[in-house]
Amino acid sequence: MFEEDQISKYALYLAFFLTFIGYAGRYTGIEPINNQFFPFAAWSFILLADNLAYRFKGNSPLISRPAEFFFLAAWSLALGALAELLNVRLQAWHYFDQSSVLPTRWGGRLLSWAAALPCLFVLDELFRSFGFFRGLKSAPFKIPKALPRYFLAAGAALLLTALAKPALFWPLAVPAAALLAEPLNLRLGLPSLLRELSGGLPAKTIRLALAGLACGLLWNWWNRAAGSGWEYSLPPWLAPLPEAAYAGFPVLALAAYSLYSLASWLRSGKTWEENAWTMPGAPPRPALQWGAAALLIITSYIALRAVDYHTVRMYLGWT
Repeated sequence: MFEEDQISKYALYLAFFLTFIGYAGRYTGIEPINNQFFPFAAWSFILLADNLAYRFKGNSPLISRPAEFFFLAAWSLALGALAELLNVRLQAWHYFDQSSVLPTRWGGRLLSWAAALPCLFVLDELFRSFGFFRGLKSAPFKIPKALPRYFLAAGAALLLTALAKPALFWPLAVPAAALLAEPLNLRLGLPSLLRELSGGLPAKTIRLALAGLACGLLWNWWNRAAGSGWEYSLPPWLAPLPEAAYAGFPVLALAAYSLYSLASWLRSGKTWEENAWTMPGAPPRPALQWGAAALLIITSYIALRAVDYHTVRMYLGWT
């Protein structure tokens, strides 16, 4: 319907508009913009970073593949909702100064969940457009047949440990997600970081880890600047050195890629990436896709309710 250059122009205008509204509301204290500063900052950053990637290398997830970008945001929302449901048990973070107006609170929350994966992967595309780690090679290796089983066992052990003793071990849930998803990606023929590493191609893994660290710094900066936000409940062994918690964001980025790659099974392996390949074998039935869409809506609603009841420590109203 629109040429890529047109989409680029409109996206840039929207980025400038969101940046102006967000930061003006933040520094003047206008509500609910100040309270919901995080989604304004996150989405203006995504639009700007995507535009830069397009300018540097001629394509980007949003401008060149808008349908795939929509699915990326939808699955980001779904994974965000699942993370919040898991957090009901883990109690790894809680929210404060949340808006007492339900549409504002839920709208901001949904937009924030939907921004997580686009933030990570658009920044990865931007790094790629800069040529970061281009041509980097490592020694290839053959994946042992038993390695996927070891990954599954290790992932299950870490997840169960995190669930059994969340106050001490909730950070283990992050690497557990990657360890559980990667063997399934290998078996199904989906995009896999382990497969790329075995082929001597570490560039994507390193870029994603770097994007995760950068996003962790940005998210926490925007969180501190917003009128509402979240706080982490660090385990005792991590509390004396809270800066070390940033090391978890690169692992989070790798886990997010593996989980999104696994979710792409519903669309025969199609992803936001430029050269995504088609999954071998018969494609999933359309009924599964519609079922996943219904499950996304139901899970998101349950997660919104669960956060309000179990994770929010304080609500805030204004006149």
